[in-house]
Formats: sequence, C-alpha cells, structure tokens
Amino acid sequence: FFPRTQMTSIMPPAAAFGARVSFSRRPRSTAARARRVRSSVVRAAVSEPPTSATEQSKKSYAPAWDLPREPLAPGAPPAHGSWGPSNQTINDWRSIYRNTTLSTTDGSAPRTIAKANITGTIPTVLTGTLFRNGPGLLEIFGKKLNQFFDGDGLVYSVAFENGELTFKHNFVGTKGFTDEQAAQRMLYKGAFAIGNPKGDSFYNPFDFDVKNVANTGVVDWGGELYALWEGGKPHKMDPKTLRTEGEADSVLGHALEVPQMAAHYRITDADDPAKKRLIAFSIEAQNQPLQPNKCCFYEWDATGKPVARAPFGVQNATFGMFHDCLVTENWYMLIQNPTALDLPKLLTEYMFAKCALAQVIGYQEGKPAICHMLPRTEKARAIGQKAIPVDNQFFFHHVNAFEQGDDASKVVFDSAPWTFMDFGINLDSVTPAFYNGGTRVEYTRFEIDVRNEKSAQASLSNRVMEFPHMNHKFTGKEYKFTYAAAAAVKDDVLWGPNQCLVKFETSSAVGAKSKEYVWYFGERAFMQEPIFCPKPGGVDEDDGWVTVVVNDAGDDTSVLHVFDAKKIEDGPVASVTMEDHLPPGLHGFWSSSLHK
Repeated sequence: FFPRTQMTSIMPPAAAFGARVSFSRRPRSTAARARRVRSSVVRAAVSEPPTSATEQSKKSYAPAWDLPREPLAPGAPPAHGSWGPSNQTINDWRSIYRNTTLSTTDGSAPRTIAKANITGTIPTVLTGTLFRNGPGLLEIFGKKLNQFFDGDGLVYSVAFENGELTFKHNFVGTKGFTDEQAAQRMLYKGAFAIGNPKGDSFYNPFDFDVKNVANTGVVDWGGELYALWEGGKPHKMDPKTLRTEGEADSVLGHALEVPQMAAHYRITDADDPAKKRLIAFSIEAQNQPLQPNKCCFYEWDATGKPVARAPFGVQNATFGMFHDCLVTENWYMLIQNPTALDLPKLLTEYMFAKCALAQVIGYQEGKPAICHMLPRTEKARAIGQKAIPVDNQFFFHHVNAFEQGDDASKVVFDSAPWTFMDFGINLDSVTPAFYNGGTRVEYTRFEIDVRNEKSAQASLSNRVMEFPHMNHKFTGKEYKFTYAAAAAVKDDVLWGPNQCLVKFETSSAVGAKSKEYVWYFGERAFMQEPIFCPKPGGVDEDDGWVTVVVNDAGDDTSVLHVFDAKKIEDGPVASVTMEDHLPPGLHGFWSSSLHK
C-alpha cells in the first residue's frame, strides 16, 4: 500500500518510552554496504536554539507549589493509600520536558565537574564512562513538540576517574538536525507531527518520510560509538569528542541486513574477555510481497570483531514493532506486538492532517503477541525456529531470559509488558486519571515450552516499573537482581510516574514473587533509566553501583546519583548537581573504557 521509495520510518506514540516501527527504503546489496559510513563530513549544528543556553540558565521553570503542605521528601516511598498523582504532579512532570540548556553547537570540550557540585563521595574505583542518549530539543525554533519521542538526539558522557568527573555533550548530527539548525526553522516532520511542520499551507499526505532523530540508544564497543534509533540507520560518533561521523551502513564490520538497527541490544559480560559479546539485531518492518520480513542478529567480541551473523525470515511481522530483544545460550528471542495498520484511520484522519503518522498503527485487542524463538546454536536448530503465541499485551523492554534444563526446550523470560497500548498519549493528554488503572506495566515472568509452542505468565510484582537494567554478567543466565524506574505507589490499580529506584530480588523458581528495595527521590523528582556499573573484580551479582539521572522539578535541577547496588534503600553515596538542564533521556550505556 505504501510507496516504498518514499517511506522511511514512523514511531508509535507510546506511554512507555521508545518503541518504534519503520518503513525502510530497500537496501543496496550487502557488499555495497559493508564497512561504510554514509557521510564523510562531520555534521554539526550551526546556530543556537531560539532561546539560548545563557538565557535559559537564568530562568527557573519550577512550577508553583499549590498543595496545602510541604512536598514529600526523599527516602522511603509514601505509605500505601496515602498518596496519588495530582495536578501538581502532572505540572511538575511536564515542566522537565523542555529544551536542554546545553549548546546545540560543538560541546566536545571537556568540562570538569566542580567538587562543590558533588554531595557525598564518588567511589574512586568506579572508572569508566557513562553515556546517555535522549531527546534534547522539545521546541524547534518556536514550534513545541508535545511528544518527546520526536526530539533531536542529545548524547552526553560523564567520565569517572579517581573520584573526579568530566562532562561532554553533542547533539547527534543527523541530516534533519543539521538542516534545521542551518535554516533556523522546523523543516522535517517527526512521527508524531500532525500536518505540515513547516507551517505553510501545503500538506502532502503521501510524504511518509519522517526525521531520523537518533535519540533512543547509545553503545560504545570496540572503540566505536553509535547513536541508535530503530526507525533508521545508526549514527557513528567519536567516543571522545561525541562528534557525528555520519549514518552507518555497517556497524563494526557487520553490514546491516536492512537499513536500520534496533536501539536495544544485549551484552554478555564475563571475566574472560574472550567470552564477552555485543549482540544486536535488525528487522524489516515492511516486507516484500509474499516474503517473510528480513531479520538478522549480529555478534561482536570484546575487541569489536564480528564473530557471528544469523539472518532469519520472520513471517507476518509487518508492523510488529520490535523494540528490544533477548538472548540465551541457544536462542535469540524477539517479541512481536499485537499491532497492525489502521487503514480507516490512515484514509480518514492522516490523509486530512488530523492525526500523526505514528497513530495509524493500531493496538489490536484480543490478538496475541508472538514470541519468536530464533536458533542461535545447533542444539536450537534441531528444534527449529518457532512462533509461539503469548497473551495480548504490549512489549517495550525486557529484563532477561534463561533456559531450564539442558535440551534448549524450556525457556523463561522476564519482561515489562504493558496491559495495552494507547498510541494517542502525549505530554498534553496525561492527567491524574491516567494513573488510575489504564495501561499499566508490571515486572512479569513468562515460561516458554518451545517444542510444544506454549506459554504461561505471572506477575512478579504489582509495582508499575519501566527501564529495567541488570548486571550483564548474568545475561542469558539465571539471575536475581533487576534495577528499574518505578512508581511511588504500589497497588493493583493506582500507579504514577517514575519517582523511585527499585531493586527487585527474584528467585528463578516457578511461581516466585519479587522482594523490593526502594529509594524514593521525592514528590517533585522524576528519574530516568538506571544503569548498573559493575565493580572491578566483583564476585556477587550486585557488586557494583547504579547510576541514575533525576530531574527535580521543584529545584529545577538535573542530578546524577550514584548508589551502592547492595544498599539501594540507604540512598545515594554521591549526588552530582549538573550545571545544565538534561531533559528526560531514554537509554544509556556504561563503558569500562575511559573517554575524557
């Protein structure tokens, strides 16, 4: 139905931060794409946003406090039944979604973070670089975005060495970002834009191109850094300067099977460098007629050398919105969401500029999700590729998967599925009522009988959570600990924004329930994705630290907290008040390499 030569990608509006679906131009041959970065010219912004960083830094965006009491302080979360999101909560939450105060021009010059900005003590043995990626511009030359997934990607890094911190940043130099900064006006529509973003009267409903915002994931591996957005190609960046080198047709020597790569990947860490792997995937969102959707998993060793490539055909996967993946010793795993093209909405609303392109992907009530089991080893290939129905729900982010027994036929995976998905949600539509029932997400365990193609599931906790992270040494194995952003409310119905860091402790036994260790950042604070940073030479699964960036709407600050992973309830061992506003990001990466 769609013209393949025009459509690049669309991204569904999601309550859960970051799923995308893409319609990709047909790729060139694998050989032609191998080891290529499309542009040899480093793209860079050429102007400041409409409000300069200097002007923004002088202004406080903290909403007035309108409740007849003081805000709840950090520490233990509110007692059950004592608190719920209010209009104050929503106003505070909305206030943090605005442009960064960081420059849109070159930010590669390192800045040492002053000791005066640090409360507590940064562990001196914590050495490496924290990378984060997320939407950095939520207003483009006077035009506000009400869905932050359309914001241009901002990558920043914090290098840790002997208790000292060094900060750098740069916007990802995509074509869309560079062109708009040069023109000083919005030129390209995002997946959530309605009508013509240029502001003139002409609207072309047959233009299905949307801007590659490169704002979702980031990975540093084998000396190369990539900003990821699965609606299009990765953007290669310099890990030291964070300057963009260009769109990549290949990643670390692996030519992409289709011209896009997912923003999520898996890392299998190990004390033995020979066993370390980076595992990523691509999947075609729109297939050729009567053909399966092309899919490929890629593996690299610790040096960045390609060590495995596994292409697959995945039947009936168009509009399946594959955001994350799982891996075990014998299997690659993808979960296909119960979504489909809403043709009536496309013809009656999108064609007349009444909805965004992303909104024509509809969630299908009653339709099962599909767990695709894709063989990684000969043992799995003896069982064969499988497509196993899972209950109707929507998946963004997974936690981990592991096998039971030694024949590869029984697999357990833990995930964070949403009960359903409303693709019309945006910054303007969320109210306190949104957090009463509705589209909840819970830490959930799934048991997969691969041979018999059956599945079962059970909730591990009724605290709504998102952005799960874990110790990569336990990827694909039985594990105990998950770190996640979570609601302050723990209830079967009520929930709220991500205001707590939660450490879940869970047995691998069937029927297990999770024990929780919780730190509440306060009533006016909202956390981003936690990142586990392993302790060098650590023995226990939770030997390490958890880093998390928190936006405090009351103080109008962005704070980087460092927690001892064993003692989450004790609060952060160090808190770093950043000099600039860092809008809520999406995903990050802890690199043991030091990039100062």
